[in-house]
Amino acid sequence: MSEDRLERIEKIVESNARAIQALADAVASDREERKQEKKGLYDYLARIASAQSDFYETQADFYRHLERLDDRHAQMIEIIRQINENRSDQA
Repeated sequence: MSEDRLERIEKIVESNARAIQALADAVASDREERKQEKKGLYDYLARIASAQSDFYETQADFYRHLERLDDRHAQMIEIIRQINENRSDQA
């Protein structure tokens, strides 16, 4: 093999090695970027789950208050009915 041809082959090999290294670096960079995006997504999903939990807790508290108001309303109606019965009995 001539030395000129050997030199050209070495340059091609070096060029290919640089290209392969650049591709490997790009793949590693993309992999790290995806890892960071996935972490961000999981953090976001965790915040959504926490907000959803807070919402359900607030909703349950709201329904407890409504139930107490409903009970209180029934008690007030019963008291008014008894007052009206006492007035009609006295008349």
